[in-house]
Amino acid sequence: MKELMPLIQKQEQEQGKSIFSQYQKLNIPLATCDDRLLWETWMSMFHFPTLTVADELGLFSFLDKRPNTASDIAKSFSLGDRATEAILGVMTSLGYLVQQDGKFNLTEASRNFLLPESPYYWGGMLKLMANNPLSHSTLLEALKNDKSSVYKEQDVWETHEVEPEKAKLFTSAMQSMTMPGAAGAAKHGDFTDVKRLLDVGGGSAAVSVALAKRYPNMHCTILDLPVVCSIAEEYISQAELSHQIDTYEGNFFTQPFPNGYDAILFSNIFHDWTWEKCLHLAKQSFEALPKGGRIYLHEVLLSDTKDTPLVATSYSMCMVWWTQGKQFTAGELTKLLLGVGFEDVSVTPTHSYYSLIYAVKP
Repeated sequence: MKELMPLIQKQEQEQGKSIFSQYQKLNIPLATCDDRLLWETWMSMFHFPTLTVADELGLFSFLDKRPNTASDIAKSFSLGDRATEAILGVMTSLGYLVQQDGKFNLTEASRNFLLPESPYYWGGMLKLMANNPLSHSTLLEALKNDKSSVYKEQDVWETHEVEPEKAKLFTSAMQSMTMPGAAGAAKHGDFTDVKRLLDVGGGSAAVSVALAKRYPNMHCTILDLPVVCSIAEEYISQAELSHQIDTYEGNFFTQPFPNGYDAILFSNIFHDWTWEKCLHLAKQSFEALPKGGRIYLHEVLLSDTKDTPLVATSYSMCMVWWTQGKQFTAGELTKLLLGVGFEDVSVTPTHSYYSLIYAVKP
């Protein structure tokens, strides 16, 4: 083989010169950079499905018991060597696994968010996305029609009202991806002196549960559709907080907000709707709150130029696919709240990509 290397290298050099001369003859300029970005974007399409498959297989729970070699993993899951190498390679290069002395171990991210027994398990979101995979055609349809293409011609929220199983799957997904941020909002947000909080569109009650645990004297009410309220009551009961959190069935666009609350929270709600509908919700809140009452918005924020961070811009694309809304900038939400009469707007980072926008009714 060593004797062949010089010949192979010579052939490669000659071939390279030949290709270069062909480009020169055709007057085609060489690229001014490599195509690394295209490769990374193309290969990213395999990242999330690989994660959902690894979760469904039970890979993370398996490795939580003890680190294992690729060979042991292949045998345990009846996978071929090629498949095992691929799934372990992707999960390790993404940061969900780490290899030490030939054995694969969980990273902290996997221990926190990918073990079913963890309170922060992202399993609900993984299952929702596995059941509703994104495709080129559905995204194109959503962009061209400027409306969600997840449930075809059906509105997402109307579908959940008449199909409880879809509502349950969706609420489970929201629970799993909201829990970490909910804990961050409760820890870093200023909810001092809030006695009664109305959690509009509170879903699984994740944020209310986190707040109730941190503020034992706070009472929270989940305002949501009947089908969602029944699901929320299960989560509230599991958290043993039925004495501190209750539900209120209603449509927050067609019915006025109930009175008697000194704070109103919207977590992951404004990004579901158009500017006009968000303005309506802000006005409704202003009217329902007493003097000194507070409004809280918990959202993943875009930069002022709306082109970073990548998670927020991608989340906006997800909203195009799923809802009527988009992610907002801190400036946009500040303008909206000031426009309906709120004052003293502040923005506090809470967890990961989330921030809490807070304002007061004068």
